[in-house]
Amino acid sequence: MGLPGPGLWLKRFWVFLEVAVHVAVGKLLLTLFPDRVKKNILAMGDKTGMTRNPNFSHDNWIPTFFSTQYFWFVLKVRWQRLEDTTELGGLAPNCPVVHLSGQRCNIWDFMQDGWAFKNNVDIRNHQNLQDRLQAAHLLLARSPQCPVVVDTMQNQSSELYAALPERLYIIQEGRILYKGKSGPWNYNPEEVRDVLEKLHS
Repeated sequence: MGLPGPGLWLKRFWVFLEVAVHVAVGKLLLTLFPDRVKKNILAMGDKTGMTRNPNFSHDNWIPTFFSTQYFWFVLKVRWQRLEDTTELGGLAPNCPVVHLSGQRCNIWDFMQDGWAFKNNVDIRNHQNLQDRLQAAHLLLARSPQCPVVVDTMQNQSSELYAALPERLYIIQEGRILYKGKSGPWNYNPEEVRDVLEKLHS
């Protein structure tokens, strides 16, 4: 993909400053006013359903906010969004992905045929494709109602779709019909359901 140009480096530096201030202020407020900050975070969690999961209490995720790992994760996500090239109605990137069997394909073929919460599934950063496939099997053990593939170690799909940490898309015949906002706060499966129901009505 080559080295980023000077314009992108300047944007990255600006994002670095924004995230650094966000984390520093957040840490200060969490220290001085823990109950108020907790209340605000829980209000955001209500929008995404994070607070409605009985197996996932707020003690598992609120204390992880504004940590060093949180800083680097948010910075990585924000930097990735600077390179987001997907557009609603535009051509969907046909990135390489890997079936859990190890077979390589492109994401269109599949469609047609640093920070973690406490008490979460402990998955270290993947060092190789086998690590990534092994992590995907943890998801399969929960019987998802959809096929599962993983990104390659170059993370091309994640980068081109600006999918970190999560993002929902609807793609039909290679065109993006729906591009959700980035999660976890703006992750909205109900919007996807509405769009799919309209498509099939």
